[in-house]
Formats: sequence, C-alpha cells, structure tokens
Amino acid sequence: MSVFEPKTVLTLLKHSTAVSLLEKNTFEKKWRTSVSFLISTWNEVRSHINNPCPHSQLQWESEIVEYIQFLWEKTRIWSKRGKPNKLGVNVPLLGPQFMPPSYLHIQKWSGGGAIEPKTQYLKPLNIVHPFYYPQLAWCPRCRSDEDTTWEGWMSKGPQELHGVFCEEMALGA
Repeated sequence: MSVFEPKTVLTLLKHSTAVSLLEKNTFEKKWRTSVSFLISTWNEVRSHINNPCPHSQLQWESEIVEYIQFLWEKTRIWSKRGKPNKLGVNVPLLGPQFMPPSYLHIQKWSGGGAIEPKTQYLKPLNIVHPFYYPQLAWCPRCRSDEDTTWEGWMSKGPQELHGVFCEEMALGA
C-alpha cells in the first residue's frame, strides 16, 4: 500500500524528467482542470444517491486517477510491436492500493498546517488498471488481444467495498 499525498506527488511529477520543459508551465493547470472535471462528473452521476460521497474523498480519488492517467500516458505502448516507455527514477511509482495520509504524516510535514478532521476519514482506494495489471489487455477466455482495449474509468467513480480491515473504495475498468 502506498500513501498518496496529492500536493507532494504533483510537485514531484512537475519537477521530474517525465514532464518536458514545454509542459512544465501548463502541467499543474491541466492537472487541476482534469481533477475538477472528474469531481463534477462523478457528482453529477451520483446526484440521485441519498448518501453522497464527501467532497474530500472525491477530491483525493480524482487526484489518484489523474496520477495514474499520467503514468499510463507516459508508459503506454502505442503500437502492437512497440516497446513501453520507461519512467525516470525521479518519478514516484505508487499503487495500486492507495492509503490517505495518516495523522503522523501530516504532523511530521514541515508547513503541513492544521490537521483537518475530514482528511482523517478518507477511505483507502484500490485501483484496477492496465498500468498495474497488464493481463487486463487480453481476453481471459481466448487470450486474444484483438478487440480488448482500455476504454477508460468507470463513469460513476469509485465504489464502496467492505475490506478485510476497514471500509475501502475501488475504481477500475
């Protein structure tokens, strides 16, 4: 399990070799726009639910989705015979199980500020994505990879699960 702190990951990615010099100026703005779009889409789809997901949970989960999208775009194989691109050593490789920052993490960070109670109630998130599970790229029955493609994320956002030790969320194909 990986502790995912969005501000830290965004800063590390922005200053990594995976982001070109031309992208550095617009990288954070594009990230924030994508995160906002995901949150608004998930809120719209879930508007009929009596017990909606807290905004802080959706915010944290959408940051994780954006992080995985970034990794996927940088390492994705674009043709059948192509080789996957490699990430630099300064790119954080986290997941597929993400844990929210604990009280200890927030307490030890310099300039972390006040501890907000709502962040202590975030649920862990499990991701099912071809970046972590390459075997999703072919049919489990016939082993064909002809018509098996990654279409995108579940449109309703993460779903709640009863985990072994705690309540969790899951998001995938």
